Amino acid sequence: MLILEFDQSNDFITDLENVLKLELINYNRKKSPGEISYESLSQKLQKLGSYGSVNRRIIDSAIEKSEVLSQLIKSYDEDGIDLSTDEESPKDKAPKPDLEKTDQGISKTTQQAASRAAQKELD
Repeated sequence: MLILEFDQSNDFITDLENVLKLELINYNRKKSPGEISYESLSQKLQKLGSYGSVNRRIIDSAIEKSEVLSQLIKSYDEDGIDLSTDEESPKDKAPKPDLEKTDQGISKTTQQAASRAAQKELD
């Protein structure tokens, strides 16, 4: 399969911004986190113009050229893009461990769990 490279002209940047804005609106309407794969994004862009496949390198370059894109995109990696939606992605919702250390060098969470376990044994 031939991967077509393309020049990141103003038309491409504008089309990318518009596609991501529409995606963001749809995700916010559904109240879901905005995650889009490069394959899906490439397909949407190909409908608008003669664009090749989008990947992380292309997004890196596009973000440097557009402040709008840096506001629309929360993060991106090799798998795809997380949009700055009103909803948090599942990985953002995961509880963060309490890493604050006590005087004994263990986390408060661990200390509290041990204390609760000891209390149950006494009851």
